[in-house]
Amino acid sequence: MKREKKHPHWLTLVTVIGLLLGGGCNQPVGTASPTGTASPTGKSPPESTPGTQAGDILYTHINSPENGKIAIRVDLPASPRYGESAPVVVVASTWFVEKYNSQKTPFHLEYNPAEVGAISVSHLWPGKTDPDTGISSEGSYDFGGPKSLSALRDTIRFALGDIPNVDGRYLHEMIAVNPLYDNVGMFASSHAGVVATNVMAYYGDTFTGLKYFVGRENPTLAEMYPLEIGHFDERHKPIYNPYYAHEGYTPTSIEVDYAHLGWIENEQYPEGRPVFRVPGGEDYVLDNKGPNLNGKRWFSHALTQALLDNGVFTLETWPADVATPGQTGDFWPYRVTVHNYQAIGEKLPELRVLLPFAAYDHVQTAPDKPHIRQAYDGFHTTAGLWTRLNCDLVYVQAEIHPSASLGDGFPDNAANTEPGDWYTEAEAWAFAGRLAGETTNRTIPLAGIAEMADRVQAGNWEPNLDSVLLER
Repeated sequence: MKREKKHPHWLTLVTVIGLLLGGGCNQPVGTASPTGTASPTGKSPPESTPGTQAGDILYTHINSPENGKIAIRVDLPASPRYGESAPVVVVASTWFVEKYNSQKTPFHLEYNPAEVGAISVSHLWPGKTDPDTGISSEGSYDFGGPKSLSALRDTIRFALGDIPNVDGRYLHEMIAVNPLYDNVGMFASSHAGVVATNVMAYYGDTFTGLKYFVGRENPTLAEMYPLEIGHFDERHKPIYNPYYAHEGYTPTSIEVDYAHLGWIENEQYPEGRPVFRVPGGEDYVLDNKGPNLNGKRWFSHALTQALLDNGVFTLETWPADVATPGQTGDFWPYRVTVHNYQAIGEKLPELRVLLPFAAYDHVQTAPDKPHIRQAYDGFHTTAGLWTRLNCDLVYVQAEIHPSASLGDGFPDNAANTEPGDWYTEAEAWAFAGRLAGETTNRTIPLAGIAEMADRVQAGNWEPNLDSVLLER
């Protein structure tokens, strides 16, 4: 039976001492000062209650049946969004970049919802240790696989007040800011959006209280991870794969011609890279920003199979540091999103979705933005969910700078609408890279979180807004 959710705004000294000395962590961890800086000594300023006051950071563990203890970090806003109360946002972690080859991996908080007055809840993947505090998650890491999804599932359930930490304490019993369990969302940037999307598809029926998802520029297919359809060079100039055909788009696939695929290995590329040969033109050489998992490079199954089919390699001559067609065939189906949206609609029929994206994506270069389009088609067309492309202009103005305008590249796209021609119009539906002299790659997604939390709080899902819903 689900307990009655009454949220105290303070803790007794006995409760605080129990939190710090209890078994919630399997090793000593730091608390945080009111400035939000972790203290590795575990000591806190005498004027503050450790880990519980506005602006503090709390570390604890939850139990994940498939993994064991999972390390959790809770960031409290210095200024809660709704007086003494705050919405709660789970921040999904990235999972394949170089740092995840190490056992010591920090919490992933490049975007911290505490900055817009929300309580931020993040976690460490199984088998990882935070180098700053020493807190660890049990289990073994599977790079976005079933164990990773289980850890994220249970983090969401903790944020919703559905499960306690390993000491039996619920979130509201551990902090002074009142967590609004009826205003809980999830945020994911870049490839963190894949695990976020898939955990909703596989486990959404175990956390039906999740109200919204904000997904910034999330890939949807394996071809997008290794940037097979284009990338930015060191000057952030877009380099396009001439064999990517935007006309071949479908909600579950994209079209790349691998007939001209080969391999280049020379002084410039001593490690060897896939190359698309262009007779009479400039070859397209893949960038090196794709997944490298424990010393092995992973390309899409389609590209890997083409290396074999084109006679570039045999299985006997296959490079030791490149995943084989058999390995990619087993690995990628669990780590793409395009076939999972219907399940999300069935398990979370009241979920709302916001997809912030820039005119110049942080990694994808294709002008038609197939990853954004497939996410929109998936969430809205297939799952039938309320879905908006970029946040409302009034929230850009309120949360970032009042000078934001349509003319300066900040759109005001009504929810549940999309470009008529994605190839020619997608960038006009995206946000500009700078506002009032500052970059917007961080601020726009945070404004989107603020908008979605306010919409939940106000119960307002109008396609467009005339003003912010709640003044701070």
